[in-house]
Amino acid sequence: MKKILDYIFFLRPMLIMPALTVIILGIRAADLGEGASPFHIIPIAENIGDVLVLLLLSTLIGGAGFIYNQIHDIESDRNNGKAFFLPEKMISISTAYGMFAVLSLIGLVGAFSINTSLGFIFAIIICLGILYSHPKINYKGKPGKALWSNMLGIGVLPFLIGWIYINDSISLEAVLKSLPYFFAVGAVYLNTALPDREGDRKAGKQTYAVIWKVPRLQLSALMRMITATIFAWMAGDVVMFISSLLSLPFYIRAVYTKMIAHSVLATKISILILSVFACIYFPPYIAIILLDILGTRLYYRWRFNLAYPKI
Repeated sequence: MKKILDYIFFLRPMLIMPALTVIILGIRAADLGEGASPFHIIPIAENIGDVLVLLLLSTLIGGAGFIYNQIHDIESDRNNGKAFFLPEKMISISTAYGMFAVLSLIGLVGAFSINTSLGFIFAIIICLGILYSHPKINYKGKPGKALWSNMLGIGVLPFLIGWIYINDSISLEAVLKSLPYFFAVGAVYLNTALPDREGDRKAGKQTYAVIWKVPRLQLSALMRMITATIFAWMAGDVVMFISSLLSLPFYIRAVYTKMIAHSVLATKISILILSVFACIYFPPYIAIILLDILGTRLYYRWRFNLAYPKI
């Protein structure tokens, strides 16, 4: 039982949740169209099985990406005191590669069996994950490519997955309506890099948190969230507009105080607000979030005596 739980949480399910949230909001954007009420519960709750399968396949692909990242990020994870599975040899590297291959294959076959466009999006996500973490390409070690990879991989591509669920294909409208999520994820990514800056510096990683001073990074995150707000208004995405607008004061405070803790809080607020809206549109998502948070917290307390995640 211990080993099974290790394998499950090796997928880093807590880190996959933001992408699942964007998928649900992508479904909402495709189904409701421009200017719909943010409190309107859409019919995806009537197709619970189909949506759950979509979220499960997305979780498998996301988990595969995080496994591949951990394989090539052992030293940084050790310095930052997280992701203990490989640094502490709880799971072997050969097993990790096997899990990556199996999860990628299942997710890819499942996606193509649903829709060809969905399969191609999943294939792009797998390729992006390899480009991001493979030491010879190493997007994660190049600040600009690391940022853009996250903006695409957690913002645009999950949105398109949700869009394809409704429309079966990608359109220019879908790409344009994904732009608010593109910029919002950029703001979140910059902020989440701040707590790891010392560990990343020791590991020789060149993230923006390492090469930029804290105030510059916080200002960049704020400008990206402002841009997300503007694009959300232009796209008629009421949910994203309200979410980013409510998040802005926390990003502004971080810029004013220059405190990393305030940047972390701004990120949590952004994710929380979007998650609440996702739960409104797909109520079963509430159970998924609670199960993920509670399960992760109990697991990390039991295995590592750590309080994670911290709310």
